[in-house]
Amino acid sequence: MLSEDNNTNGQAEAKKNVALILRVSYPKELTHKLNTAIDFVVNKIGFTPLKKFRFVQGSKYIILYDANGDSLDVGLEILEVGANPENIIFHTDDCLKDYHKYLVAGVEFINRPEYNAAGLQVRFIDDESNCYTLLEERTYNESL
Repeated sequence: MLSEDNNTNGQAEAKKNVALILRVSYPKELTHKLNTAIDFVVNKIGFTPLKKFRFVQGSKYIILYDANGDSLDVGLEILEVGANPENIIFHTDDCLKDYHKYLVAGVEFINRPEYNAAGLQVRFIDDESNCYTLLEERTYNESL
């Protein structure tokens, strides 16, 4: 939560709104699970939107707002046919930090973070036993 600081004139500075970003990739056959998946993660990161996330066919970007005027920008990407994804993927820029944050929030993980060809990832489940992946994409370069 942001606090209001006083400036040198003794007036309260305007509260700066926070914009969070959530990038989600999903196979087309799991589109029906997007509402549940995003509601679960949004709850665990402690963001309380004014309205629940509701996927609209063809959406690539949805913005949710909370009572403070903060926003959560949800980017949606359908995975290409043949990508063989097992579940909905939540992208992160720091898998280990988010892994710890989600652990503290009570998320149940199936495994520990591990490296694979896509990067560093860990799988977790929601309250209904739906499985998701938290992925920090990495590009490995073998040439030195």
